[in-house]
Amino acid sequence: MSKNCKEMNEIIDQYLRLSTFPIAVKLFAEGEELPPRTKVPTKDFGYPIAFCQGVNLARKFGWSVAFYQEDQACPLGQVILGHKEEPEFIKDGSVVYPLYVDNIEAGKKTQASTPKMPKADTHCIVLAPLHFANFEPDVILIYGNGAQITRLVQSALYKEGGYIESRFAGRGACGGEVVVPIVEDRCNVIIPGGGERVFAMTTDEELAFAMPKSKFDDVMEGLVKTHKGGVARIPTPYAGISLKPQFPKYYSDLGDYCGLNDK
Repeated sequence: MSKNCKEMNEIIDQYLRLSTFPIAVKLFAEGEELPPRTKVPTKDFGYPIAFCQGVNLARKFGWSVAFYQEDQACPLGQVILGHKEEPEFIKDGSVVYPLYVDNIEAGKKTQASTPKMPKADTHCIVLAPLHFANFEPDVILIYGNGAQITRLVQSALYKEGGYIESRFAGRGACGGEVVVPIVEDRCNVIIPGGGERVFAMTTDEELAFAMPKSKFDDVMEGLVKTHKGGVARIPTPYAGISLKPQFPKYYSDLGDYCGLNDK
């Protein structure tokens, strides 16, 4: 990785103007020491929390949060993120039906399509605000509005072109945020699920974008160079903001008085 976390954070901050911090995500192996001042939910709060809550603590409060298996309050999140093997009794779709789908077969299809780590060997997942991270991330996760996520899509495609293919189910967003970029080694757009809004207070207008470490440099370059292209920028360069305004006819006499109607 040619740019460190602080340098990437500065580029993202300059060109995206996010309202919350970008997040560095890393899978820590057994024996690796946690970064200083990292909060472990069961130790520091006295109870486990959902992974999406940890994401929002990192991006909104600037905290570093570590998740061992016992710190993950969401059982589906434990399966998705590789802390626990997917049990046979949920493969029939019974955790999806009837909450999300009309029938058990549809639930089975949705559960089978849910991103999961290939095997349950995740020891610990650490989240930290990008500018504060003292480790090389496996993933950078960014939350933003539609325009900001669009800029990231454009940036990710700057070098290689094509499209970013993303899948949405309205649930299990942590799979799209962590599993997809790591396992499939590609950038991904994520629509946060309903549970994330309930428990983690993700707002209705927010989307997320995740990039694996193999794409960091390309996305940073694309963000800078597509901005310099002039059309794709934050803030959006609205064409109408510099056009001559048209006022109601009732302003006509006042316009004559001010000498504006001849201009």
